Amino acid sequence: MPAAVVVTVTALAALRAGRLRRLAVAVLALVPVAVSSLVVNALLPAGGGGAAAAGAALLRLLGATLPATLLFATTAAPDLLADLEARGLGRRAVFVLGAALAAVPRTQALALDVVDAQRARGLDTEGSWPRRARGVLPLVAPLVIGSLAEVEDRALALEVRAFGAPGRRTVLQRPPDSGWQRAARWALAGLLLAGLAARAAVALVAR
Repeated sequence: MPAAVVVTVTALAALRAGRLRRLAVAVLALVPVAVSSLVVNALLPAGGGGAAAAGAALLRLLGATLPATLLFATTAAPDLLADLEARGLGRRAVFVLGAALAAVPRTQALALDVVDAQRARGLDTEGSWPRRARGVLPLVAPLVIGSLAEVEDRALALEVRAFGAPGRRTVLQRPPDSGWQRAARWALAGLLLAGLAARAAVALVAR
């Protein structure tokens, strides 16, 4: 099964990179989804798939989730963006991808700053539930306004740095790329093509 192969290869790569614990945390986060899938497929008559179908669905979910988790656990976002741009990805696509990757951490940091600032002004954020509910608006409004101001600042910074200038930018620092890494990429690409071909063949036979 292709999903099982993907999960196995990802686990071996995580073991070699010393990120197996991070991968295990991602698996634990999928436990509620796995339990609900097992209940739907094994206990409800409408599921019709049984435990085997639930296990296959869980394997597909792990195959789609774990490789991305391992990528971001082992590769810094600036290194990933620099490598993509060095390989020919457009600067606008790189910027959009970088903004998406940094959106959640940046928002979390801004939210912590807003909470600390409002606490310093006397806002009760640790009292009863009614008090916390009354404190939502004083927390959300500065967060939204700060996010909009940050977007404006980033747009001005990009304009000053000639983001829209024609031509390709020069990447000053390329991430290391050894021979075995290139070989592994080609092997994974071949495995992907083989899996797609096998899936297409099975679909044709089923018809």
